Amino acid sequence: MPKNRSSCLHPSQESDELIFEVCQRFLNYYCEEDDSSDTIGKKGPAAKISNWLKNERGRPDLTREKIYPLLREAFRRNFLILKSPVDVSLKEMLQNRFKLDERQEIDIVKVEGSMASANVSSYAADKVIELIGLVAEEKRHQAIQEGKNPDEIKVHLGIGAGYATMLVAKRLALQVNTREKSPSLVLHTISSGGFFVEEPHKSPITYFSYFNNELTKIEYVALFSETFVNREDYKQIRKSPSYRRCFDLKDEIDIIITSLASADDIHSLLRQNLEYMIKEKAIPANSLNQMFQNGFIGDVQFRPYSQKGVLNEGCPIHAVALFELNEMVQFVNKPGKHVVLVGGPCGECGSLKTEALRPLLANKNLRLWNHLILDIKTANELLKTPNKSI
Repeated sequence: MPKNRSSCLHPSQESDELIFEVCQRFLNYYCEEDDSSDTIGKKGPAAKISNWLKNERGRPDLTREKIYPLLREAFRRNFLILKSPVDVSLKEMLQNRFKLDERQEIDIVKVEGSMASANVSSYAADKVIELIGLVAEEKRHQAIQEGKNPDEIKVHLGIGAGYATMLVAKRLALQVNTREKSPSLVLHTISSGGFFVEEPHKSPITYFSYFNNELTKIEYVALFSETFVNREDYKQIRKSPSYRRCFDLKDEIDIIITSLASADDIHSLLRQNLEYMIKEKAIPANSLNQMFQNGFIGDVQFRPYSQKGVLNEGCPIHAVALFELNEMVQFVNKPGKHVVLVGGPCGECGSLKTEALRPLLANKNLRLWNHLILDIKTANELLKTPNKSI
């Protein structure tokens, strides 16, 4: 039996304090190192940290070789948060191409490949953090002018369903849960989310579990309902007490976080539901084909649209959601209101959403966003493909 219990510790058993300091010292030492030849023979960062742990922390068991597993553990605990670079020149080209005004802000993340979707979502979460600060400052200033307590302001976030927004919520929670100075938040679900019982992670209500109240006060407004209903039943659903309460509070939302889906993507939740309903013979067999004939090109929070605008005809089902597409267009034109639209590739298959994105940029009646986050490949495709008249 070893005399020192610490010699038996797995990296996952080490304290947060030790893991963090090892990571911080490693990065500091590494950045200070000189690449010139006169450094040959000098101790590297791992050896320096091992000596420090032995002399200052009484941990001779943490040899140079054991420093690297501690760095991996730091990454696993989300102590290292990387922020993707952005492409400014492409942003300006897209703004000119689609004649966007100053209210429409595009950020193009310089990432490609299998991690593109995750990196775009991470950048979107960082954008939301920035907007939370902006909205909070505006609300504090207004509270002071009105003679109210500025410390009692709340920032309301509306979170949509889907894989991309799930990734945004995870990163957002990571930042909120570790910030000492963050305004009180109210999280609203703007749709009830997924419908497959084996995929609950796509429902925004499940995103609430990512957040905690240790440092930031958080309240919740959850929309409990079926995801889709027949159009004739929708008016009745809106009268239900739980939905009516959510609907009454939707005007308090300051920032909406949502993504979109391409009609030709098999992972589109709207398309999957339509195919399921057809299979179950709950809707006519030609329902999806009819929608494509009507120009179905994509959806935002299960609200379908075409190149020309909102697609009201042909879709036999209606999503239970707080906002119609035209209401989101009105929302972004109000002072202090923001919609962050995540436009990266499909998080499950990597397919681009270029054609579904095009009308959301080109058609003023579909500009339901004022912050659009794209990956570099999608941005280049949008510039390549000729604009269609809308």
